[in-house]
Amino acid sequence: MPLFPLDIRHQEFSGQMFGYSKKEVRAFLEQMADELEDRLKFQERDIARREQQQYEVKQEAVSASSAVEDLKRREELISRTLVFAEKTKADIIANARKEAENIIHESELKAKRAINEAKHHLSMLEHQYLSIKEQKRQFLMQFRVELQSFQDRISKDPLLSKDSEQLMDGEFKQIKEEIVHKAPETGNK
Repeated sequence: MPLFPLDIRHQEFSGQMFGYSKKEVRAFLEQMADELEDRLKFQERDIARREQQQYEVKQEAVSASSAVEDLKRREELISRTLVFAEKTKADIIANARKEAENIIHESELKAKRAINEAKHHLSMLEHQYLSIKEQKRQFLMQFRVELQSFQDRISKDPLLSKDSEQLMDGEFKQIKEEIVHKAPETGNK
């Protein structure tokens, strides 16, 4: 596919995480350079062919002065064409290099922005991690205090002490016997 300046100006590259794909940019530049080289070779062959034609015309028209004048004009035109072709070649190559440098510079800026955004996001995640870690630590400390309080209450409960349990059982039996003995007395009256 032939390459024109408009194609170069409107060439789009797919984005990657850190900017344009360097391989794609490099491949595009290689294609552009190859295309320009082909054009220049074609122009050089065309110029060489014209020079050959000019030489043949000079050989045939050595005796005619009007033919010599015509050949001189053609030679001058070809010379100007060569100069113009060289200038065009230099301009195209310079523009291609400048465009490549702009693409690379833009890719580097995008990569730096992406890195800065990633660092910022990482900083936010670190802050969230530390906050959650602190919340967990506080919860565990509070839970440990409450658990210790429950353990203290349980260990002080009289049912866990054999002496207290026997004392309470004895008191209960005594109260029960009093109620049982009093009950018939109240029932007889």
